[in-house]
Amino acid sequence: MIEKIIKTYNTDKKKIIIIKGENTHKVYKIYLRGNKRLEHKNEIKGYSYFKRIKLFKIPKLYNHLNSKSISYIELEYIKGKKVSFFDFKKIFKKNIRLTKTISDTRYINNISVFYKHKKNKKLIRIENDIKDYLKKKNFKLNSKLSLTHGDFAHYNCLKRDNNFYVFDFEKFRERIFLFDHFNWQYHSIILNIGSILISNKLIFRNNFLTNVILKYIKFLIYFKFKKILVNYKIDKKEFTKFYLFYLFEKQSILLFDLKFVKNIKKKILTRKFIMMIKKNIYFILSNEKF
Repeated sequence: MIEKIIKTYNTDKKKIIIIKGENTHKVYKIYLRGNKRLEHKNEIKGYSYFKRIKLFKIPKLYNHLNSKSISYIELEYIKGKKVSFFDFKKIFKKNIRLTKTISDTRYINNISVFYKHKKNKKLIRIENDIKDYLKKKNFKLNSKLSLTHGDFAHYNCLKRDNNFYVFDFEKFRERIFLFDHFNWQYHSIILNIGSILISNKLIFRNNFLTNVILKYIKFLIYFKFKKILVNYKIDKKEFTKFYLFYLFEKQSILLFDLKFVKNIKKKILTRKFIMMIKKNIYFILSNEKF
């Protein structure tokens, strides 16, 4: 049987082609723009790593190519159902595998270098303000790292039968070990809240309500993962540090990707999300208590 294209669609940075074969369907993911070769490299590393440690189920990786002219991967097609925001524990079942520790200053610097902040004065200011806060609060000097998905959220998962599959590893890299946990909770909630609390002219509708929500989302995430924090001997103070690191890198990721977003509505939504994160960072920096 000759392979047949049954569906094609484009996103901001890639093209997805679903092909029907003799025995199975396949997905071709073609990188169109952005840092194509790096994202391809990250994705292959991600599939290889998570296949080896079996943290969660992933589609089979059949083939891939990364050249100057084209970068793509060929994957098993998972015909499944959407995953709920509340399915986290069903997907992320195992303990986190730590890789190393790193000094806090070096970690923040690495984020700036990776996402090329040198010319962005606003991000440099946020970076310096976070460093000043860490010194002022006298935090421990090192942070625990692990290899992370980078965009771990319900929209990058599918359920087939009783199995949950995770895909899209193009943001795979070494980060603070709670990054994926934070992202699962934070991304969906704050993205949706930001779309309501910020106008399309990018003005906050209610600063008091926004601050209350940002305060309690932090409480929610802390108590959601309290057992994990206790297991790794992370107290409330250290949790705040990891939370800040997550917010700073999440903002960096969104700003890096924003220039490739073509859809106006999506671009506005992303800008609102970035504004919520920035407000969240400064809400923490300006408040002494947990």
